[in-house]
Parts: sequence; structure tokens; C-alpha cells
Amino acid sequence: MKKYFFYIIIFLCFSCEKVIDIDTDYSNERLIIDATVFKKLNEKFANAIVRVSTTAPFFSDNNTEINNAEVIIKTQKGNVNLNYDTEKKYYSNTIDFSDFKEDYEISIDYDGQSYFSSEKLIKIPPIESVTFGNRKSLNSDEIELLVTFTDPKGVGDYYLWKFGPFGIDNKYDYLVSRDLYIDGNQFTFSFFIDKTKYFNYDEYVNIEISGLTDEGYNYLNILTAQAGAQNGRPFSTASSVIKGNIINQTNPNKYPLGYFRVSEFDYFRLSKEDAPVGFFD
Repeated sequence: MKKYFFYIIIFLCFSCEKVIDIDTDYSNERLIIDATVFKKLNEKFANAIVRVSTTAPFFSDNNTEINNAEVIIKTQKGNVNLNYDTEKKYYSNTIDFSDFKEDYEISIDYDGQSYFSSEKLIKIPPIESVTFGNRKSLNSDEIELLVTFTDPKGVGDYYLWKFGPFGIDNKYDYLVSRDLYIDGNQFTFSFFIDKTKYFNYDEYVNIEISGLTDEGYNYLNILTAQAGAQNGRPFSTASSVIKGNIINQTNPNKYPLGYFRVSEFDYFRLSKEDAPVGFFD
């Protein structure tokens, strides 16, 4: 009986094969705009970086980066055209800083559609110190960092923190925070990072702070809840449609995915050599 049963199983496995045709027709293409204007604390110029791409079908292997859009940042001093970098696959340029009251307006023209957004530059406080902490994690590869800064009083600040090795794409951890209980006070918070993930690339790790608007804070909270915080481009897109702060002036119903951010930033570089003796043993 066992022998007959074995033959029956083989027959079923081979006789049940069926070719399934999957309908890959895709008509709901949207533009994805990942746009930032960042000014380092105490510097007089800002850097604009804009990535433009399109959504694609799940089974598509095509490159969706767009290199023929017209991307402009408008300030009080005039228009700044952003140039496309074929190697880095984004548009960029340097922008002179005037003051925190001016509007930074982005306009993108592509395929007969005009996209627009406007933001003011967000002030942020400096990072005062970052040290290695003594607390242990349940994960033996994780180490504690203690980050200290002083929140400006009465501003209603929202922050995006980024932890990771400099220059390594998609190798960052993100933390979103607000000053609900620390307004106007010096504050030290704890954050755990994977030492094998970061210090294998460099002998130091960057800790970066930038500002968020109320809307940007809510947007990123929803985004990270869907996709998780381990992503190099947290403002790009998500598993479902989340409307950002960029509008389609030509066809409002065909709004793009993504976000436009304008903020100061500061960073602190922590060296592996700053750790206590035996910390990485």
C-alpha cells in the first residue's frame, strides 16, 4: 500500500501544474517627490536635494527615476534651478539663506503637470553632547547612546533624529519626537543602536537633528507605522497612499506622493574611540 500511495502523490504533484496569467496592467501611476532644503546650523547657505520618480507595478523591474523634470526652488532672492546628477539620481543646487521668515517654494514641471509646495525654514537647537551609555539591551549587539540638547521655550518643536554611519545609504535609524514635556529645558534621552550594523562601516556614527512641522510630524508617524523606521528615505512613499504637502496644480486629484521639508540641521559625530575601555569587546 505504501508503494501505491507514493505513486499517487507523484501523479497529483505533476498533474496539478497550471500556468497562471497575472494581469499586470497598471494605470494608477503617481509621481513620487522626495524634496528637502537643509541648512546646517550657523551656515549662510542651504542645500536643496530633490528625488523625482514614479510608482511602478509590483512585478516591474524598470527604473522609475525621472531625469527630465524641471525643478525650481523660489526664494526672496529669485529662482534657483536644480540640476540632475546622473550618478546620484537626484536634482540639487545651493541656495543662499536670507532669513527664517521667507518662504521656500518648490515647483516641478513634468509631463504636462505642475507640482507645488511652500515651507518656511525650521529652526533647531544644537546637539550639545552624545556619549555612550551603560544600560544593556535585550539584544546583545545593541549599545546605548545618550543624547543631550536644550529645547527652545515656547516654540512647539517637532524633531526628526537620524542615527547612522555617514555616507552609507539606507543604513539609518530614525526617531520622531516633540517637546510636549520638555519645553524650554535641557533634556537627555537614550537611544539604542546596533554596533555591528554601524561600526562595521566606519569608526564613528553620526547623530543628526532636523526640524519638522506639525503636519510633517503626523505624516512621518503614519509612514513609520506602516513601513517601519529602518529606511533611508522616510519621506518618500508608503505601502498605501498617504497625502503629503505637495499639490498638483494642473490636476489636484492626481496629487503626488512624498513630502517637501525645509529645515536647519545639526549633527554630532561619535567616535568608537570615545567609548570606555572594553566597551566593544
